[in-house]
Amino acid sequence: MIHSNRRVSIFDYDWVSIILFLILISIGVTSIYSTEYTNLKEVVYNNFYFKQIIWAIFSLFLIALIGFIPVRNFKNYASLIYLIVLFSLVLVLIFGAKINGNRSWFRFGSFGLQPAEFMKMAAVLGLAKLVTDIDFDITNIRDFLKASLLIMAPVILILLQPDLGSAIVFLALFLVLYREGVDLKYFLLLFTLALLFILTIYWGKEIMIVILIGIYFLINISSYFIFKKKIFVKSFLLLLLFSGMIFLTDIVFHHVLKPHQKNRIEIVLGKKKDDRGTGYNLKQGLIAIGSGGFTGKGLDMSTQTKGYYIPAQPTDWIFTVIGERWGFLGSITVVILFVMLLIRLLYLAERQKDKFARVVGYGVISIILIHFTLNLLMVLGLFPTIGIPLPFISYGGSSLWAFTLMLFIFLKLDAHRKETW
Repeated sequence: MIHSNRRVSIFDYDWVSIILFLILISIGVTSIYSTEYTNLKEVVYNNFYFKQIIWAIFSLFLIALIGFIPVRNFKNYASLIYLIVLFSLVLVLIFGAKINGNRSWFRFGSFGLQPAEFMKMAAVLGLAKLVTDIDFDITNIRDFLKASLLIMAPVILILLQPDLGSAIVFLALFLVLYREGVDLKYFLLLFTLALLFILTIYWGKEIMIVILIGIYFLINISSYFIFKKKIFVKSFLLLLLFSGMIFLTDIVFHHVLKPHQKNRIEIVLGKKKDDRGTGYNLKQGLIAIGSGGFTGKGLDMSTQTKGYYIPAQPTDWIFTVIGERWGFLGSITVVILFVMLLIRLLYLAERQKDKFARVVGYGVISIILIHFTLNLLMVLGLFPTIGIPLPFISYGGSSLWAFTLMLFIFLKLDAHRKETW
């Protein structure tokens, strides 16, 4: 428990992280402005960039509010915050507005709020509270399952909306468990299952079963004659698990996923080309990024952006604006800024004396990392289009506020790191 009520000054906060945060928000507003450059004669409050400025200003009020909250309350009420926001995911399934086929938003007139965004912050706090409980041992299978359930509960509810992009983000929190002591072999197992999912879609279940059986016999024969070890039972259990994953993948891909979702996966794997349909966004986005060249085309000459060739460009595809307007230099600058922020947060997380603060730090890092990575991979055609915003840059109040809350709650904990917890 935190024993100090001392209110830290603004000089106790990490200003490197704050400056990087402000730069990324500024880049976001400028990029969103570029997407509406030809529509500036419309009523200003209807423009995305004007709304984003309002969201950014309100973020400053959220930062001030965090400054007035006693630091001990983040830990004391972490479980309650988690449960309240989790319940909001249930409510949105009942009372939420259906937008683009997803029931993910609460609508209040022209204003919308997406609880899945705030669930990321709540999950980080809830996981930190659970992991730091005195009786919790992450190496114990029961406690590991508790932590897994805490992570997977919002995933299941968000998949019911259905919003695959937001659901995938929560899986990054398993990286936090690895930092806190979960054996690496469990992550290697998850990586193998993910690889089987991809290869089964690419080659088909029949070929994958043949390959799997061949590997099974090869490993057992090599182990017996070279290392003089019998691993028939353990390897057979893995064979059953991997075979089950192959058949499950085949069922999900052909009977569960919607046609457009299957198309997006096959386009990324190179099995299909659909530049006029499902692959339209990707094709136009790559044209925009490629046309930017080394230094960019500037505001007036950004033909892809000015021509509105890329749907959802202010949100999930905002990086295409950066690539076209500022070219390779602008794109690599944004990448470097994110890498600098992540490295800085990693440094801050490792210097925490209190375990709760460290877990929160790693939770924030993991969420920003997966958002940043998947958004870039999606825009570059290396990951299926799932609708995932670029932190601090993409248009959207819910996303910006949620990332601001996560970041500055951790910076608040870091500012109090010298106190007794």
